[in-house]
Amino acid sequence: MAHILLVDDDELMRALLSGVLRRVNHTVIEADNGRTALQILKKNSVDLIITDIFMPEMDGMDLLTSILSRYPDSKIIAISGGYKAMNAQLSLRMARGFGAVDVIAKPFRTADVIRKVARALQPTNSPIRKEA
Repeated sequence: MAHILLVDDDELMRALLSGVLRRVNHTVIEADNGRTALQILKKNSVDLIITDIFMPEMDGMDLLTSILSRYPDSKIIAISGGYKAMNAQLSLRMARGFGAVDVIAKPFRTADVIRKVARALQPTNSPIRKEA
């Protein structure tokens, strides 16, 4: 199946999403923030990136723009439950505007995650390749 980079600062959320993705036979690489995710992308090829929006060190919006500037054909799904004054829907609309192929609002149903991942993995874009 696919190689997926999962980026979320919440350890429990990463564990939940990793478990869901592994149950449908995907390989999952985990990162707890955007900076770590960029380091992983330098060394690993992935087919899809799933990232939370609100994280310390480098948030999901900065990660999204950084990835798309380096790997313009990247497939990225943004996830958010909102944060302080910004609700989840607003942050997810912004992520779409920045180039996310799909979005998932927290809380979510695992069936929706599986469906959106399968749709994002359709062969419309090439995989994200590590830097040479």
